[in-house]
Amino acid sequence: KKKSKKAVVDALPHNVGVNILSLGVGTFPTDGGITFNPSSSSTAPPRKDTGTSSTTSVVTFTADTVDSIGRAGSPAEATANYARKSSIFMRMADLEVLATDLSPVKEQQSSERHYDHPSVDPPPGVDRDPKERWVALDTGTGGSNHAPVAPYAVDALCMGGYNSAMNPTMWKADKKTDKILRECPEWSSLVWSKGGGAVAVPPPKGSLYEKSVLIWSGQFQHGLYGGDLPTVRAMGLVNMSPRAIVDLLVDSSRVHEYNKMSLGRTDVLVLQNSLEEGSPFPGITKVVQSESQPPLLRKRLQFVTLMHARRLEGGNGYIIVSRAVTRGEEPVDVKGDILRSEILMGINIILDVEGDENRAIMINQNHIRSPMVPMFIAKKIGLSAAEGFFDDIRALEKSSPV
Repeated sequence: KKKSKKAVVDALPHNVGVNILSLGVGTFPTDGGITFNPSSSSTAPPRKDTGTSSTTSVVTFTADTVDSIGRAGSPAEATANYARKSSIFMRMADLEVLATDLSPVKEQQSSERHYDHPSVDPPPGVDRDPKERWVALDTGTGGSNHAPVAPYAVDALCMGGYNSAMNPTMWKADKKTDKILRECPEWSSLVWSKGGGAVAVPPPKGSLYEKSVLIWSGQFQHGLYGGDLPTVRAMGLVNMSPRAIVDLLVDSSRVHEYNKMSLGRTDVLVLQNSLEEGSPFPGITKVVQSESQPPLLRKRLQFVTLMHARRLEGGNGYIIVSRAVTRGEEPVDVKGDILRSEILMGINIILDVEGDENRAIMINQNHIRSPMVPMFIAKKIGLSAAEGFFDDIRALEKSSPV
C-alpha cells in the first residue's frame, strides 16, 4: 500500500530536516530510452561549502548510452555516432568458432557494444540467446559509414566460411559423387585441396567428367544457431574466367540470368563497391535484399544478406561470402505472403585453372533457414538448387566476356 508524503516524513527521525522538491518529469518509452525534463523551479538547494546554487540540465539516456557492462555512459559520446534502431546487425558466435586463426576482438570498458566488439545483446525485436554474439555492420546514421568492428566481422565470415567449405569431416558425398571421386583422379585430387596459391588442374576439356557436379550434404557441429539444419556443398567446372563469374554474382541487376527462381535483388547498403583491396574492406561489401519463388512453396522467400567478395590470399581465385543480417527496424509484411528466410552461410570459392584463364573451379556451400518449411522439403530444394545452379551458370558460358 502506498504511503503518503506526510507518512514518509513522519516515519523519519524528528531531528532530520526533509525538503521535498519536484525536479521534473520523465518517461520510460518502450524502446529502452529514459528521458528527463526538469521543471522550471527545479533548482538544487544551495551547497553549504560555497553558498552557490546550480540548476538541473536536461539529460537523455537511451539504450545507446549504456555500455556493455551496464553503466550509463556519456549521452553525447554514445549517441553522436551510432543509431541502433537504424543499424544492420549480424550473428557472430559460430564464426568465432569456425575462424580458428582469427584473434577475437577484446572488449574494452570504454568501447561500445555491437559497434566496437561483439555483444550478447540482440538487436531490437530479437530474442536474447546467451550463446549468441552480435555485431553492427554500419553506424545507422546514414550513408556508407561502417561500424568499427565490421571489417573484423567480414574477415571472420570469410575465414569461417572457407574453413567449413574445405573441411572434409563435416561432409558426406552422395552416391554419384563417390563414384566420380573413385574414377576421376583430377576431381579426387582437387576436392579438398586448399590451393595454397597454386592454380587448379581439373578434368580436361571434352573429357567424360568435365561437366560433372559433385554434391555433398553436411551439418555444422558448433551447436549454435542453425546448427541443426542441413547444409549442401557442390563443386564443378565452369568455362568462364573467375573474374567474370565474380562480376556476374555480385551484380544485383543480373541475378535473373542464372537464378530462375529469383524475383529480383536490390542493394540496401553499399560499404565498398570495388574488388580492389583498400581500407577498410579488401573487396566488395554490401547488404542486399532479394526475393525468390521456389517450387513447392506458395509464399515468396525474402532474404536480407551481407555479401562480400575478395581475392583469395594466395591469389589463385576469389571467394564470395553471404550471411543473413537483421535490421534494427524491420519492415512489416502487411499482406502476409512473404516468408522471411536466412542465408546462414553462403560460400562461392572460385579457383583459377592452370593454363586457361577462361575456366574456373567453383565450390559452393549453401546453409539456409526457412521457417515453416518442412526439413525434407528444404533439403530437397537445397540439393536440387545446388546442381541446378551449375546448369544455369554454364548456360551463360558462350555469352560471357573473357
